[in-house]
Amino acid sequence: MKYSKKDLYIIQKKRPDLIRKPDPSTNTAIIAFLRKYNKDSQIPKDMTSKEWITLRQKTLDNRDFPKFQTDHFNEVIEHNQKIDKKLKDPQIQKELDFLIKKYAIAEKIRLSINPIYFYSKYQKNKTLKIGKKIHKINLAIWIWIMFCALLIPIIISLLI
Repeated sequence: MKYSKKDLYIIQKKRPDLIRKPDPSTNTAIIAFLRKYNKDSQIPKDMTSKEWITLRQKTLDNRDFPKFQTDHFNEVIEHNQKIDKKLKDPQIQKELDFLIKKYAIAEKIRLSINPIYFYSKYQKNKTLKIGKKIHKINLAIWIWIMFCALLIPIIISLLI
C-alpha cells in the first residue's frame, strides 16, 4: 500500500521502528565510517567545502573503506527491505490505517485552525506574557487619564 507524505509522517511519529534509512550514498558511507572509526575526532557541523573534500579523500584512500562501504550499503538496503515487507503485511497495514485515521484528524484540525494562534497560545515565551501585562497596565493608565480629563471640566463647572 502506498502512503502519502502526511501518512508517513504520522507513521514515523507513532511507530519509529518503521522509519526507513536514507538511500545509501558514498557520502553517507563516509559519515558512518568516520563515526565508527574516528571516535576521538567528531565531524564539525560548520565544515567548509575544502575541509570536507580533504576529509572525504582521506576516507576514500583508507584501505578499510571499500569493505565498510559495501557492508554499509548492504545493511541499509536490507533494513529498508525489511521495512517494506512490514509495510506490506496486512496485519500491520490495519494497525497503520487505524493510527492514520486516529491521528490524521487531529493533525488536520491542528494545522487548519489558525496554527499561529494555537502556537502562541501554548507557547511559554516570557516576552509574550510581559508584553500582555504592559498592555494591560497601559490600558488602565489611559482609562484613569480619560476619567480625570472628564472629571476636571465637571468640577470646574460646579465651582463657577
